[in-house]
Amino acid sequence: MTKYFLFWVFALIFLVQTPFIFSLDCNSVSSANYNTCINIINSNLTLQEKDILVSNLDYKNKFFPDQDYIFQRNTNIKIINPPTGVKTYNGQFVRDAWLSIFTSMPSIIYNDNLYVPDKTKVLSAFNYKTNTPQNYYSSYYPQNNQGDCKRIYTLIQNYSENRIYVNNIYHGSGKLVEVNINSDSEIKAQYRINVGFNIDHYKWEKYCAYRRNGKCVYSYRCSFNYNEIQQDSISIEDTLKVKHYSNNLTGDIKTIDSYGGTNRIRPNYSDSFYLIFNDSYFKYNKFTYNINYSKEPYYVYTLRAYDYNQETSNNLLKNGNDLIVKNTNNCKIKAFDFFKVIDKNCTSENSNISIYVETDKLTYDPNETIQVYVYPNNISVSLSYGNQSKIAKGNSSFIANLQNNKVSADVSDYHSEKIIFVEDKEKTNTIWSLSIFGILNYFFYVALRKCFGGII
Repeated sequence: MTKYFLFWVFALIFLVQTPFIFSLDCNSVSSANYNTCINIINSNLTLQEKDILVSNLDYKNKFFPDQDYIFQRNTNIKIINPPTGVKTYNGQFVRDAWLSIFTSMPSIIYNDNLYVPDKTKVLSAFNYKTNTPQNYYSSYYPQNNQGDCKRIYTLIQNYSENRIYVNNIYHGSGKLVEVNINSDSEIKAQYRINVGFNIDHYKWEKYCAYRRNGKCVYSYRCSFNYNEIQQDSISIEDTLKVKHYSNNLTGDIKTIDSYGGTNRIRPNYSDSFYLIFNDSYFKYNKFTYNINYSKEPYYVYTLRAYDYNQETSNNLLKNGNDLIVKNTNNCKIKAFDFFKVIDKNCTSENSNISIYVETDKLTYDPNETIQVYVYPNNISVSLSYGNQSKIAKGNSSFIANLQNNKVSADVSDYHSEKIIFVEDKEKTNTIWSLSIFGILNYFFYVALRKCFGGII
């Protein structure tokens, strides 16, 4: 009975002191944000708040698929060695050859399928090394190697090409290749390597060095025997299955009625849709987005979409499918799906407006200043942080404390918030030390059980 009691006591200590082992996973976060991720997981935030912070460490625009950001990030990765888990191949002269399709851009992972538009660029990486044999020279007769007194290798071919196919139709070669997609398809990369050497073989040749007393005195010299060419060819393939994204993006409005300076407007949209006026707006977000990481240790980015289907509005009334708006000045529309964007004002001029509350950083030390920004910056809002509240327009600030991790903005019937992380480094270090202590105690107990199983 005693040994079972001790076992559960040690197990309880281990579980309490190491909660992060059984919670969120930081292995998919980029190395630059890994330590911050660990600190967030070890904090006292709720699981939902931790998930929000961790998923946005590397990507902050959670309602918009910023394909340009993904493209710039992925194409700037310096790649030499194969990612984790990618097989390498060797031949006679080729060493450590590898190939991997990294991703396609633009693309979106949705419901575990990779969607691409009509045109996308396939990003792949590959490399190999050439193993050049050492030349052989014999020091004296009759020393030889495989019958050769001398063997000379000369590289005459060192060629490689990565070719990209869509459903076995060739589209181009290289690391970044644009392809056309008109149906669900299989993208294939085929990496071919050809290395060739010219080999001159020499053998010992007996010849008359000089004559003595009318007789030849023979010696041996290393003379050319024959020439051959040896080639090494390796072909590696990798494939990626994609689904063709076909969507008719719409985003527009129709004025139904106007009376007493009030307008009844009916929006027509197929996907995410923002309708913005001088002092009011309506927003519908169909999806949220975060980063899917792959190809460690390079952490290639691919956007992943999740169903959201949420509306927010400010200073207007929604009546069924219609919007009741007092002031329709400066009317602007922004609609977007996975790959297309309609960005215009109500007379089809371009617009670049987004409304949200933001902070200058994601993590803070206690007593550090939190810089808060509210967009658009011409609207007065009620800002709250903990038990502090203020009316602000554009930007403001608060002093970080350990008890509060949320900045809120309110105006009329609109509410927006930003989750932050205030890090108690001393407590984090203490938790880590206790975790190590718990682990050691557990293994010490296991060792005691093995040595004294009949006693404990």
